[in-house]
Amino acid sequence: MKKLKENLWIIILSTLLLILLAIVVGLINYARPQDVKKIVVGALFIDGVDDRGWSESHYNGLKNACDNLGIALEVEENVSETLEDAEPAIDRLVGKGCSVIFLTSDGYDEKLYPVIQNYPDIEFYTVSPDSSPENVTTYFGRIYQIRFLAGILAGRMTKSNIIGYVAGQKSCQVNRGINAFALGARSVNPDVVVKVRFINSWTDAEKEKELATKLIEEDGADLITYHASIHTAVDAAEEHSAYSIGYNNNGTDYSEKYLASVNFNWGNLYKTLLHDFFNGDMYPGKYYWHGVVYGTVEMKTYSKVIPEEVIKEIDDRKEKLINVQDVFYGDLYSNDGTKKCSKGQRISDDALFRRMDWFVEGVEVYE
Repeated sequence: MKKLKENLWIIILSTLLLILLAIVVGLINYARPQDVKKIVVGALFIDGVDDRGWSESHYNGLKNACDNLGIALEVEENVSETLEDAEPAIDRLVGKGCSVIFLTSDGYDEKLYPVIQNYPDIEFYTVSPDSSPENVTTYFGRIYQIRFLAGILAGRMTKSNIIGYVAGQKSCQVNRGINAFALGARSVNPDVVVKVRFINSWTDAEKEKELATKLIEEDGADLITYHASIHTAVDAAEEHSAYSIGYNNNGTDYSEKYLASVNFNWGNLYKTLLHDFFNGDMYPGKYYWHGVVYGTVEMKTYSKVIPEEVIKEIDDRKEKLINVQDVFYGDLYSNDGTKKCSKGQRISDDALFRRMDWFVEGVEVYE
């Protein structure tokens, strides 16, 4: 009888160990991307992937993530934000076996729904804030956090208290950046005015430079920044010996007047997106909006003329962003005097992401 009980316990323990082992193996398999090498990733780019700006930063991040996983990447370059151009580009990617497609420009939005809905088994990721179809997920970086830090730098460096901002397309994304930049600048220098001129295009090198020149010569700006895909605004600043702050521009062939660059680090985010895709961690309405906490956005400083105390001030404020993540909080007013936020409150992510159609105090927009 005693031996029977001992054998029974051995059987029970062995059974429990087998069950535990099965659970562990199941969890490992769940965490491991399934059939990764059979996946083909596709991406649409508004410009060439060697544009030294927006498209190149996306491409480098996505290519790095794909290389790390050992999977193929197919790209379509210089695809305008129109259904006429984007539809055949998407069709070509699907024809190459892509099961996940990244739409890397803000204008790849609801106008593409007709073609997206033709491929319900393909997962699409877009940087556009609208991702209504069930097979579309929005992703972006909280670049406004770094715009705020760049604003602090600009507010400390300007002598005229007039900062020029060349903006691409009119959108919530661009407005967030302008507002965060102005809030940062005025947090250290309340006399700053941010003067904005819109290109109404992401990639118009001639217009970008022309507007930067106007901001300097006609509007009195002694510091230029921009939100566009080309970097000719910096060229204009260099020609006029004005300070400048770049955007996704790691160029090193500028003078010390080129202070810093506001950059995305897309690699971190693309790794997360692909990991979740492989593991089926997707659901309608989901979006990714990563910031300084994830290292998805950053500011690179280049110039030796930036005082050490200013760099320390920016670093200290960055730590607060990591801990709190807030830029748009407390008493905030639009530039027409309307109160947009009150003490003890913050503007919601949904309002920031999809409904920021206004500008803060201290911003002047020239049509």
